Amino acid sequence: MPSYAVPNGNRMIDVNLPGDVEVTVVNNKPMPVMPDVKQAVRDAILHPVASKRLSGMVHPGQKAAVIVTDVTRKLPEEIILPLLLEELQAGGIRPEDITFVVATGTHRPNTKEEMAAMFGADLVSRLRFVNHDAWDAQGLKNLGTSRTGIPLVVNRHVAEADVRISTGVIETHLFAGYSGGVKSLAVGVAGETTIAATHNYEMIKRTRLGMIENNPFREFLTEAAAAVGLDFIVNCVQTGKKELVQVVAGDPVAAFQEGVRTARAMVEVELDHPGDILILGVIYPKNRDLYQATRAANTSVFGPSPVVTKGGALLIPASCGDGFGKPGYVDWMSRCNSADEIIRSACDNGFAPGDQKAVILGWILQQARIVMTDCLIPPSDLARIHLESAPRLQQAVDRELQRRPDARVVIIPDALLSLPIVSGRRTAGETP
Repeated sequence: MPSYAVPNGNRMIDVNLPGDVEVTVVNNKPMPVMPDVKQAVRDAILHPVASKRLSGMVHPGQKAAVIVTDVTRKLPEEIILPLLLEELQAGGIRPEDITFVVATGTHRPNTKEEMAAMFGADLVSRLRFVNHDAWDAQGLKNLGTSRTGIPLVVNRHVAEADVRISTGVIETHLFAGYSGGVKSLAVGVAGETTIAATHNYEMIKRTRLGMIENNPFREFLTEAAAAVGLDFIVNCVQTGKKELVQVVAGDPVAAFQEGVRTARAMVEVELDHPGDILILGVIYPKNRDLYQATRAANTSVFGPSPVVTKGGALLIPASCGDGFGKPGYVDWMSRCNSADEIIRSACDNGFAPGDQKAVILGWILQQARIVMTDCLIPPSDLARIHLESAPRLQQAVDRELQRRPDARVVIIPDALLSLPIVSGRRTAGETP
């Protein structure tokens, strides 16, 4: 009986499938990885895309804000930040005039221990690192509105800096098409009112994974970053194992677009047909809570074409040791009796930032069932939000094949990074 390995965080789970079952494994296209990460980062920073070197853009006496990722992202910032610091100091900016702002968006604050692990203990002990707080009125600055009426409210450290830099990772993203570029400024350090206005029902139903062209969410990000004045980015393209494929630095739009070309070449993979059973791997750290882990299901419905059949099953092995993540979506989904009711409630009443997860899961549940496996959240708690469960992935697979012996199985080992597209069914437009 053929065996397949699927990740749950840093651990691999083996699952056996009968030899007569049609199985398709969706792997990202192999890309060469950088053998020397530090040298790759240095080369990118010293040879930026469509931009002067950072040291030539700054002057003594200026204040700099460096927007860095939070604990839900993983990239080599312990290498990136010291090299950025070198460039800023070479241009005359003193370390005490630099503030590193953790782009939490509406996520929880990161602890000092987490910051030390991500950015380097020495750097965190010597320099100023602050968590962004989207609800702290005194820590925010109102810069007016966008051309479509979205409030431009951003972190005060960032708004009042003379120079603004951001780090990030370029990977598929449900609203932005691909994360990275200007997103860390326009969302990661934005105020709650801005995040609410960009994560509403009308906005998100017009976006798709991998779509950066004609994307109203991405258009707002670009406008907001131009209004605030994002000067320089350092973004990484990585494999699912977080191996470095490319570093781009420089102009926030041009460098981002160069990175997207690489990311697309790696993650956009054609399928011959949709699957009836999808097995969706979740690589660390996205398996830490349900809010992040269920992003693995997004690729099944919100890509350029659906890759799961109507009524199919989405099996997600994820430990979720940190529980549900943000609680708002859980309360909302548990009050609704069905996926249809979740969507009606969102359309009629709107929702707070973070609660868009309920709408996303509602849309997915209209297409397929979600089955969590190897999960520490009690099955009864999962059932309250209309998710099924099984103790182990193998048990879930066996159960689904008993229901439908002729099912086609699609395995996506890195479901948060891969973007499968059914041949000839690439679509654009609104989410149904």
